[in-house]
Amino acid sequence: MTAPNFPQSLALTLIYEGGWSNNPKDPGGATMRGVTQAVYDEDRDHRGVPRRSVRLITDPELEAIYRWRYWDLIKGDNLPPGVDYALFDFAVNSGVGRAVKTLQRILGVACDGAMGPGTVAAANEYCANYGISALTDAICVARADFLKSLSTFGTFGKGWMARVMGSQNGREIGDTGVIDRASAMASGDPIWSPSGTQSTSKSYLKEAASA
Repeated sequence: MTAPNFPQSLALTLIYEGGWSNNPKDPGGATMRGVTQAVYDEDRDHRGVPRRSVRLITDPELEAIYRWRYWDLIKGDNLPPGVDYALFDFAVNSGVGRAVKTLQRILGVACDGAMGPGTVAAANEYCANYGISALTDAICVARADFLKSLSTFGTFGKGWMARVMGSQNGREIGDTGVIDRASAMASGDPIWSPSGTQSTSKSYLKEAASA
């Protein structure tokens, strides 16, 4: 896996993150394009600049936060294409620790929530033995099971399941869930856009970035 898959993975993830949100039922609180006010405050404090509303976050700030807070922590650059995206989207939605522990349980390695070299090696070995799509499927199915266990599933569950599984449960050609796009990414097949039309990975990145 090489670094260029981060922009595409981010663009696909941002489709689901939307714009401004401050739903009182959402434990994340005020959020802009998936970045909470607390995370934005932490980032600006770290850079020594004054705090401000997360509604004012810039594109470079957004990209940097998603990279250091999620992509780098899951070691996205060291994972097979498709696995990197599936794990990244999971981490953004439910936290790095949760996503990595889920992966570790699937791989049968020490479950500490830290993406160390042993977990990376085990993920790559799993893909070599069973295929990349087998691992992306397992990640997304386990993620869906976790989401169903949450007390807020009644409020947000429909959207969560559409994000992970698309319009149909499981991996389907032409569907638009993470499970579908991760598999397409792994095999180099066209990724389907929300409108239901095929796009190549390169052209879809442009569509997703402007969505």
